[in-house]
Amino acid sequence: MTTSDESVATLQGQDESADLMAPRKVKYTATISESGPCRKRIDVSIPEEEIAIQMQESVGDIRKEAQVPGFRPGRVPKVLLERRFKKEVADRVKTGLMLTVLGQIETDHALSLISQPKLDFDAVELPAKGSMTFHMEVEVRPDFSAPEYESLTVKRPTRDLTDKDADEHYRSFLERYADVVPKTEGGAEPGDILIADLTFKKGSETVNTAPDIQFRLQPELRFQDGRVPDCGKALEGVKAGESRTTKAIVGSASADESLRGQEIDVTFDVKDIKFLRAPKVDAEFLYNIGFDSEDELRDALKRVLHSRYESNRKMAVRKDLMDQLIAAVPFELPKDLVGRQTRDTLRKRLMDLRESGLSDAQIRAREAELRANAYESTIRGLKEYFILDKIADAVGIKVEESDIEEEIARMAEREDVSPRRIRARLEKENALDFLAIQIIENKTIEHILSKVKIEDVVMEDEKEIETVDEAATPGGLADPEAESAESAS
Repeated sequence: MTTSDESVATLQGQDESADLMAPRKVKYTATISESGPCRKRIDVSIPEEEIAIQMQESVGDIRKEAQVPGFRPGRVPKVLLERRFKKEVADRVKTGLMLTVLGQIETDHALSLISQPKLDFDAVELPAKGSMTFHMEVEVRPDFSAPEYESLTVKRPTRDLTDKDADEHYRSFLERYADVVPKTEGGAEPGDILIADLTFKKGSETVNTAPDIQFRLQPELRFQDGRVPDCGKALEGVKAGESRTTKAIVGSASADESLRGQEIDVTFDVKDIKFLRAPKVDAEFLYNIGFDSEDELRDALKRVLHSRYESNRKMAVRKDLMDQLIAAVPFELPKDLVGRQTRDTLRKRLMDLRESGLSDAQIRAREAELRANAYESTIRGLKEYFILDKIADAVGIKVEESDIEEEIARMAEREDVSPRRIRARLEKENALDFLAIQIIENKTIEHILSKVKIEDVVMEDEKEIETVDEAATPGGLADPEAESAESAS
């Protein structure tokens, strides 16, 4: 049998005596053709003889249940049943045949479905004579061979953590306890807090306004639906009462389709500037935050810094590896699939981030980037999933219950709570499936990295990013699932 374009297969029912416990096989004819990326159209025909057999079975089932005055259950004449329960019989026959055949088609043609078939049951008619015909659209996994990876060279960023890095991390930690103080002299410097009215324009047309936005001056500023890549450079030295204009880039997930990916102007009308005054690190302060000495605090922060450094390295290695694997096996994905999967893919990516050991600010910035470019992020996430799943299947990597238990134990240790509480939370959030995917992807990446060549390269400093909840466009972020439904209808 073949499932290539316009392939036709007629499958014969097997003798029930071969296996009394097996469900009855239904004869059918199916024509399978390509109808787009990862999509197939299946035209099905079920012969009249199968309809008659299913009719007899359905009438028999109803006969056992039917309550008809004057007759005991199971004794109602067949003709009376067919007349009184005509619609119910027809629905049972149609539904029974279609569901059985759908299951057989998936097995007989080795279709790896990734969603429920698009099929209008109500539109299918059960004919009085002749065959019953219907068609459906199905989404299937992309068809590609597992990529060859043993010859790859993956770049691993590396650098020596210096006393300067430790001092900067120490200063950043103390800012959590700093006082916010008005800045009365000089212009804005990196790390200062600005309060400004923002105006977004495309040419001479005002796109949106955002009054009284408070943010720290960092090299980049991110919104729900975009970013200002050179915010720090544009606003450095600005004083209260002054205005500065620079460029913002609207993300692909903006509710305004006409602005997606566009560069627009953003004007900052600065109203006030403040700065953070670090606390005095004395015995009382150290006691309140749980340390006996400043050296003990610094040592603890160095451990956190090294942990984040390793997390950044792992994420960079994974990105370079996946960039190469995605380039090696290019395939398209249907737009409506991407739209439907956006929310779940974002949930999984956010779970990855929260388990990465990054700081809250780094997580928030990367989350904003994921949301602002949700469509591209989802495409990449789906491609990573399909490629890693293909490799895992090829080499026999699986997720065992012990793997899930071990990961839950690690999560519990990091959060200093019981494993039972972690599992309860994951079950409540329906996140166990995401955890299983995360585990199998990590195991597969570990396997691949054990086979490739690793090349150390100099790690670039990661720039600080500030994130705010406002949007550059009036509608904020689009609803990808709604757009998917609209494009499919």
